[in-house]
Amino acid sequence: MDVTTDYVFRGVSQTYGGAALQGAINYQHASGWFAGAWASNVDPYPFGSDFAELNLYGGFGWTLAPRWSAHASYTRYLYVWDRRPRPYDYGEVALSVAFEDRLAVTVSFEPDSVRYTSLGYRAHEPSSAYEVAGRWPVGHGVALTAGVGYYDLQHLYGVGYWSGNAGVSYTIGRFELGVSRFFADGTVRRLYEDASADGRWVATAICRF
Repeated sequence: MDVTTDYVFRGVSQTYGGAALQGAINYQHASGWFAGAWASNVDPYPFGSDFAELNLYGGFGWTLAPRWSAHASYTRYLYVWDRRPRPYDYGEVALSVAFEDRLAVTVSFEPDSVRYTSLGYRAHEPSSAYEVAGRWPVGHGVALTAGVGYYDLQHLYGVGYWSGNAGVSYTIGRFELGVSRFFADGTVRRLYEDASADGRWVATAICRF
């Protein structure tokens, strides 16, 4: 479970700069199969339309080498208690390769993307994401964190954009505290206006059970 001052996903605030309470439950079998659910409150518009995002996922992970691993997954993004008249649910297939818990490269594909931006509502078009995330321990529970991604929305809006983040985290037992600064290029502001996370500082507290 975690509490964050802003739920940012791929360079865009899903809570329009507000706080979020998030939780997850996960099961992993010794054979490599896993499944789980993740949820958060969301409020992507300035006029206040609180509802919940529920992500249901499953997949398979395997070892590539002693310090390398990979996993493939499918996630269904569902919006619960959503009063918007049009559907926003969609699915995503992802493949990740990781070096220990220090570096991960992920390629994602959404065959039925749904988006609403300043350019209008678009649905049932493909999109893709390419992301790199890193975590470098520096000792005494402190780690430097960073990530960058490119998001291809050509079939939806004829554009793509970059976003990223850099920060620091501190872990003690089951608890982790972190702070990050987010960056996003000008296309994000063009598409999402004030929901762009460019220049925002976000603090997060996590408790693992």
